[in-house]
Amino acid sequence: MTATEETLDLATATVAAIALRYPHAIDLLNNYRLDYCCNGQKNFTEACRKKNLEPEKVWEEIQRTDATRHEHRDRFQSWNLTFLIDYILLNHHQYVQDTIPEIKALLTKVCNVHGNEQPALYKVQEDFNNLSEELLAHMPKEEKILFPAIKKLEQEQMFAHDPSRGSHLKMPITVMEHEHDVAGELIKSIRTLTDHYLPPAYACPTFQITYKMLQEFDEDLMQHIHLENNILFPKAQQLK
Repeated sequence: MTATEETLDLATATVAAIALRYPHAIDLLNNYRLDYCCNGQKNFTEACRKKNLEPEKVWEEIQRTDATRHEHRDRFQSWNLTFLIDYILLNHHQYVQDTIPEIKALLTKVCNVHGNEQPALYKVQEDFNNLSEELLAHMPKEEKILFPAIKKLEQEQMFAHDPSRGSHLKMPITVMEHEHDVAGELIKSIRTLTDHYLPPAYACPTFQITYKMLQEFDEDLMQHIHLENNILFPKAQQLK
């Protein structure tokens, strides 16, 4: 155990801090619906109690979680920022672009068939359309402006070519974090409307697949935002 790990205080630790310290426990946080990205700065103990969970028991479970199951996640913090950005682009931005049309088509089919008997589906469709617009407008800002600026700053630091400072990234990062919050609220609404992606007993295969894909989209988005809010952005602002 490192000195940093020894100083982690459960009474004051945030959910994001725990996700960063114990990346292998992210699946457990997801299972307990503890938000470690958009609202990750909330106190872990308070977040547990709001979900009617006992913080000490969740903490003990985190300690028991087998870290070797997700060892690849532990490497995120050790990667250089250029590599991390390329990973985000390849694994998350591309996934969003590829998956949005598929989910939209499925939601249209499900609403046409089941919308009258389950009107909440129309609200799910509306929220997902809004989420899609938000993400498809958000990602190009990162791809064309923020991410190249971070890569350039890292290269300047590596080769000592008149390095600037990461502090000038604060404003664009703040804007990106705000847009992450907007996306986070929309996916939370979808989560609630779908009863955490639990299809009704009468659901046809298309209905079931739609909910499954929405759940996968949710999980990918949470990991996506976590990598940016909790790892990439803080490290970028520390560059000098």
